[in-house]
Amino acid sequence: MPRAFFPIIYSASPAVVQKAGPELHRAVLLALRAILRHGRSIEVAHQQIRFQGVNLAFCSRISAQGDLIVELDVGDERLSGRIILEDELRLAERRGRTISGHR
Repeated sequence: MPRAFFPIIYSASPAVVQKAGPELHRAVLLALRAILRHGRSIEVAHQQIRFQGVNLAFCSRISAQGDLIVELDVGDERLSGRIILEDELRLAERRGRTISGHR
């Protein structure tokens, strides 16, 4: 089956670059697969994958130009099963502002 190449931009913290080394592109692909497998949204505020024995946290968003941006950092083992979608984060922020009296 032919593959298409999409406009995907990624960045990684220095700690992730050091831990992943030349395999950083594989970590990004695993993050993308995790997003797609989840199937609810392509914009993720927080999700984690296990890569080379390390928890990697990532978020993803769509830029104004239509590029998918994936950012990776070292994760927290205590949050390994938690997925927070961008929509959920935005809703929680709105609720927090309403509760505190700020709109």
